[in-house]
Order: sequence, then C-alpha cells, then structure tokens
Amino acid sequence: MQFIKGLTRKKQSSSSASAETRKKEHDYYLENGSAVLEELLALCDGNCRIPIRYFTATDIERAIKHSENKLYIADGHMVTGSLDKRLVFIRTFPGYFRNHFNNIFRDIAITAQMSHLKNVLRLVGCCIEFEEPVMVYEYVEATSLYALLFEKDNHDDETRKSLLSWGSRLRIAHKVASAVVFLHTEFTTPIIHRDLKPSNVIVDQNSGVAKLLNFSLSVSLPQGKLEVVKDVVCGTYGYVAPEYSEWCMITQKIDVYSFGVILLQLLTRRNMTTLHLKDRDMYYIVDPSDSDFKMLNIEEIHVMDIADPAILEEHGIKIRQQLEDCWDLVKKCTAYKGEERPYMIEVAKELSRIHHCFRALTLCRN
Repeated sequence: MQFIKGLTRKKQSSSSASAETRKKEHDYYLENGSAVLEELLALCDGNCRIPIRYFTATDIERAIKHSENKLYIADGHMVTGSLDKRLVFIRTFPGYFRNHFNNIFRDIAITAQMSHLKNVLRLVGCCIEFEEPVMVYEYVEATSLYALLFEKDNHDDETRKSLLSWGSRLRIAHKVASAVVFLHTEFTTPIIHRDLKPSNVIVDQNSGVAKLLNFSLSVSLPQGKLEVVKDVVCGTYGYVAPEYSEWCMITQKIDVYSFGVILLQLLTRRNMTTLHLKDRDMYYIVDPSDSDFKMLNIEEIHVMDIADPAILEEHGIKIRQQLEDCWDLVKKCTAYKGEERPYMIEVAKELSRIHHCFRALTLCRN
C-alpha cells in the first residue's frame, strides 16, 4: 500500500494519540463536508440526484489494504478496493492537487449529479476524514482512452482491435460528446469542463462505453452570461482553445475545441494537436511524435492520408464519406474563432448521424 501516500495512519502508541487522530479526522470531516455541501448548494440547491455515501477513514484503509491494481488517469491513478464485498475504484489526490485551480469538492458534487448517466464514471461515495478527500467510484474493467490510443504495450491486439474498431470509435466520441452536452445544458448555468482529453476518459472493456471523469477544473458560467474571464489559464497544452490561452475567455466553445482534438486523435490514433499561427493566418495539424515535428496545413490534408490505417484495413473506402464527415467535424470544432465552432449539442447530433450511417452500412453488408 506504499503507493497510497498520506492515507495510511500509523499505529497509535497511546490513547491520547488515538484521540488526536480522531480529532483530526473530525476536523477534516467538518471542513471538507462543508465544502462539498457548499458546492452542492451552488449546483442544485442541495438536491443531489444520487445520494452521496460517506465512508470513514477506516473503511478506506481496509478497502485498499491489499490492493495493487491501478488505473492511470489524468493527475494520478485509481486503485481497486473492496467495500461492502464489492469492487470499487478508490481515487486519491496528490498533495499538490488541491490548489486555487483544482476543486476536489466541485468534482465530487458534479460527479454525484451526473452519476445516473452511463457515460460518466458513477460516484459511489467519498471519504472526507483525510486532509485530501477520497473519491469512491463504481468498478469497471476499464482502460483510459489515452492508454488505448497511444500506449502500445497495454493491451493485446484483439482487445485493442475490438475497442478501437471504427464503430467503437464513433460510440466513444458520441458518449463523450453527450456527457459534455449534459454539463452545458442540464445545470442551472452551463458548466465548462476545461480539461477534456483522452486521459480523462476511460473505456469499459466489456461494453465499450466511454465514461468521462475528473471535473476538478470545471467552472460555471455566471447566471445569464455566455462567457467569463479568469486570471489564469487551466487545462492541458494542445487541448486549450486559442481564445482561452490568449485572453483567458471561457465559453462553452472552449470545450468544443478540446473535444475536436480528441476526435482528431480518435480518427488518426496519433497524438496530434492543432496549432493556429495568427500572424500567418494558417491552421496546422502538429504531430509531436514525428522526429521532424512535422506541421501539416489542415486545408491541404486529405482524411484518407491521415486516418488510422487500422480503420482503412477494417472497412476500406466503404466508410470514406463517414471519415470525411468526421474530418469536417474536427475542422469545425477546432476553428480558430469560438463563434465559428458548433455547440456540443450539434456535435453530438452529427456524431449520432454518422454512427447511424455506419450501422446502416453494416446491416446492408450482412
């Protein structure tokens, strides 16, 4: 259990030490509990769709006592534990994680409000008796989308081929898009994720369903406002929209941009990002894995030249129109100006249409 730093309590040598530990846990409980409640009140007037179960520090320590299985995600990892005779994921946070930008309490509150959705990793509960809260999720046999796309040795060929078939990629894209649509439309004011990327998405290896997680950087737009300006840019390089990186301007469209980069990576299975050079009025696709740091002018690219060869081997030119439609969606989502990008609900509808076309094609072939 050495990899769960800060969670293990040393054995107390006296009753006074035990009393001190209990007092600390009680103080953390009050401090962290009030912070979670404050977030829930702000999001939904305290009416949580899925009740949050609170676990004790002892529950968590027992649950992870013999665990060695990890699932790596953005900003750390989750470990497998056992609570009430069922497997769960237990997510801890490194000491540096709680700061002015990462809001663990908001993560708990938002995840609880979205846990009825199949495309969000369901929150079972949390423990607030440690200095850094611990989140407990449902267990699924899963891998991160990042590992699936870019880490070659994590899966056997058959598993990867199944999870990254063309139909599976379309389903993954649609599930992630639908989760973001919920964020943007189903709360009192739109919530902007701000850190959409493959390492914040896991894929259920049994069902193929993509699940979004990690809402710690998310922010709500002010009531009646379409944008908000922050002092500092948060997120991950390569996924941050131009207007956000340049002017710290947050709108729904910055999530659209980040999603567009994810869609590009699903299409190519290369760790590509986009680059806008305003002084040249040029828009490039950049492949950091290329030793020459190749920059490709997006207007000169043909989708059949950059699509993952595995997709073409699977279906050939029969899905050419679907590939072109996805490529067109990538360009729309990553447009330089936010107002030129579609809203996520439009993106989700287009992905649903493309997936429907693929299913119709598959049925015809069978």
